[in-house]
Amino acid sequence: MIRRTLLAALSCLLLASGLAVAPADAATPSRQQWLSDVDQAMYGSQRYVDRRVSSGGSMLAVNFDIDNTALATYYDGGGPVVRVLRFAKHARGKGVRLLFNTGRISGDGRLQRAKRQLTRAGYVVTEVCGRTSSHETLTHSKQRCRRHFVAEGYTLIANVGNRSTDFAGVDNYEKAFHLPNYGNQLG
Repeated sequence: MIRRTLLAALSCLLLASGLAVAPADAATPSRQQWLSDVDQAMYGSQRYVDRRVSSGGSMLAVNFDIDNTALATYYDGGGPVVRVLRFAKHARGKGVRLLFNTGRISGDGRLQRAKRQLTRAGYVVTEVCGRTSSHETLTHSKQRCRRHFVAEGYTLIANVGNRSTDFAGVDNYEKAFHLPNYGNQLG
């Protein structure tokens, strides 16, 4: 009886581990599924901005990641993520500044190109901050850029990104909108 119970438990354990698909091994969702998941992640974001702006403060800003957050680099070759752009325009209409924080490396005009790409996509870009070198980790870069924005006097009322590195570290933003990334499959 004990042996049978142990075998049943072991079988369940092996079966469960065999059926579980690691995020990296899972198929990347369709563009339509991704857009639906983005909509869900951004649900209530405009109402949040309305409430936050009405409570006051100075130099209110939203911090955005770029790739697969503001721009659909995986699914649409760099076009805007429509739901995020709609949120950004709404926030901008309320006087909130749009700051961009990217894993792209500064230098060689890369951040200026990113700013032009964002502007062509419809964003009003206040500032773009990126990694200082390929040796700087994404986590350190994202934290450094947020600290930089705060040191300039901005109040980061929201942080929009799709990777854990976009949210790690010092809590110098008020609300997170975490878009899907499916085990970092979108980069």
